[in-house]
Amino acid sequence: MTENVENLILEHLRAMRTWNAMADRQFAEIKHRLAHIETAVARNGRDLAVNYAEQV
Repeated sequence: MTENVENLILEHLRAMRTWNAMADRQFAEIKHRLAHIETAVARNGRDLAVNYAEQV
C-alpha cells in the first residue's frame, strides 16, 4: 500500500514538472511577443512624431 502511495505521489510530481516546463516555455514566448509589440508601438510613435515635425 505504501509503495502505491509513493508511486502515485511521484507520478503527480512528474506531471507537475511537465506542466511547469510547458508554462515556462509559454511565458517566455509571451514575453518575446510582448517585446515585439512594444518595439512596434515605439516605432509607430517615433514615426508619428517625425510626421508631425514635418507638418510643422
